[in-house]
Formats: sequence, C-alpha cells, structure tokens
Amino acid sequence: MGLIKNPTIPDDFCTLQTCSLLQAHFQYIPTLAGNALYLGIFGLLLAVQVFIGVKHRTWGFLGGMTGGVVLEIIGYVARVQMHYNPFTSNPFLMWVSFILDQYGGRSSPSDR
Repeated sequence: MGLIKNPTIPDDFCTLQTCSLLQAHFQYIPTLAGNALYLGIFGLLLAVQVFIGVKHRTWGFLGGMTGGVVLEIIGYVARVQMHYNPFTSNPFLMWVSFILDQYGGRSSPSDR
C-alpha cells in the first residue's frame, strides 16, 4: 500500500478525507484566493479589452486577445474547481488544455 491510503477507490470517487494527494493529478491543492484573484483580473481585462477593441474598431486584435483571455479564464475556473477536489480529471484536463497549452507545454512564459 505505501503512502496511498485507499488505492482501490477510483479517482473520481476520492475526496481529501478518503484518499491521499498521491492519487491526485498533482501533489498540492491550488490556492483558492490566488486563483480567484487571477480569475477576477482576467474577467476585468476581458471587459476592458472588448470595450477598447469595439471603440477603436481593431477587430482582428480584439478577436485574438478575447480568445486568449477567455482561455485563461477557463483555465483558472478549472484551478478553482481543483481546489475543492483535486482527484477528478475534467478540471485537470481543462487546466492543461487551456493554460499550459498557451505556453507550449511550459508552466510559464518565463521558461522559454
């Protein structure tokens, strides 16, 4: 058995009370405050970006920036969901698909 409390429980049925974090997709719990802060910042930036893009009629730039900000928002929504249950795979896949893929698989743009 080792460090895993209940290796027979499928990951979708695990909770923090019944399973070890070793069964989760990563071995930490994302902070709610930090991810909610980034979610709010990107939500505000989306509204500002749409307003400025429509005002100055920069449609191509508006489309690209809106698409990127929406993907960031989806990724941070997934991290907020993973704060409550790090064992389910749907929020993890959303996070990997929408945040990490923007950086080419790296964890941040500074890793380039």
